[in-house]
Amino acid sequence: MEQIYYETNSSLARAKSDARPKKRRIVIWAVRTGVLLIWIAVGVSCFYLARYYINDIQGQLDRMAETNRAEVIQLNEKMTTMQTALDEHRERAEVLQTQFAAVESELSAVKEEMSLAGDSLSTTAQTKQALNNRINDLSKELANLRTLIKKLEEAARVY
Repeated sequence: MEQIYYETNSSLARAKSDARPKKRRIVIWAVRTGVLLIWIAVGVSCFYLARYYINDIQGQLDRMAETNRAEVIQLNEKMTTMQTALDEHRERAEVLQTQFAAVESELSAVKEEMSLAGDSLSTTAQTKQALNNRINDLSKELANLRTLIKKLEEAARVY
């Protein structure tokens, strides 16, 4: 067999091969760097977006907590006011009960006097009329006291 010799110009081949890979390396390096920078920008943007979002939510939570504190204070004040009003109503009811008992005892005393007086009262028309007026007045006062007691009891139930 015969051998064929080829002459190659190695300097030309190397010059061409060196230029292309060098450009190609620069392009690959630039693309990779660009992609890396884009990912870094995306990561930093996500971090700041998340931070902004969390700060906004924290601000809303703080405002809600402050509103809740103010409402709790108002509710405590209202409860104190209601308790005071309830105590006053109880005291009034006790006073009305004692007045009611006094009027009732007076009414029973007048009725007893009328029954004891019996015939002597029937002879004196003016005395009888005066006693009847007094009985009517006491009955009206008794009815008024009963309605006031009912109102106070209803008010106490409401509280």
